[in-house]
Amino acid sequence: MGKILVGYDGSEGAKKAIDRAVSMMKEGDQMMVVFVLPPTKIEEFEGFDTNLTEERARGLLDEIVESLDRKGVPVTASIKEGDVADEIIKLGAELECDLIVVGSYGLSKVGAFALGNVAEKVAKKSTRPVLLVR
Repeated sequence: MGKILVGYDGSEGAKKAIDRAVSMMKEGDQMMVVFVLPPTKIEEFEGFDTNLTEERARGLLDEIVESLDRKGVPVTASIKEGDVADEIIKLGAELECDLIVVGSYGLSKVGAFALGNVAEKVAKKSTRPVLLVR
């Protein structure tokens, strides 16, 4: 595979995306996990306690990186802020990733509709290959 970028938000869909990416990796491959903090005022997140703070994102990333390290998976992690899909697409292009992996469900008040749109946007607009995981 080479370089694999995984969009991560701590949700079950994101965990499945991590698992799928790990199962595809071969010796010498590298994984980058990115947590994108959406802009602070997004209607779909209003009234839904997602704890989407940089501190919470760092904690979730630290947990997944530690878990992957224990499995011997070479991984780096970063936090970005902005439109979730746009940031994943941009980072995938900048890193010249061989694959972007995202879950089709994530942290959202309206579930599959909102984050499904993120996954759909990544799949449609990325110049890099994308794998959507259910």
